[in-house]
Amino acid sequence: MMTLNDHISDEKSEKKSKLKEREEKKPQNIKRNEETVFSILESLSNKEKKLSKEKDQLLDVEESLKKRIINEIETKKARILDLQTEIPELKQRIEELAKLLEIPVVK
Repeated sequence: MMTLNDHISDEKSEKKSKLKEREEKKPQNIKRNEETVFSILESLSNKEKKLSKEKDQLLDVEESLKKRIINEIETKKARILDLQTEIPELKQRIEELAKLLEIPVVK
């Protein structure tokens, strides 16, 4: 019959055995873990580079669109100024032509 001390002794030796097994496997596990960590880091770095490149491309598109909008605004402003100059001149020419033809001009 097994005593309590025998049982405790068996548990201790079993724990020692398991601990020894873990220690023997440790170098392989560390190596695998290092490879896994390296792989994860490499994957994350690649993803970061890809996203940074996409961001840069989007920023370039945004800048290009902003420049086009500014150009369009400047073009419209210039066109408005031209029209503001042309309209009074056109009205004056019409008045002169109407006066020659003795047609009353409604202003």
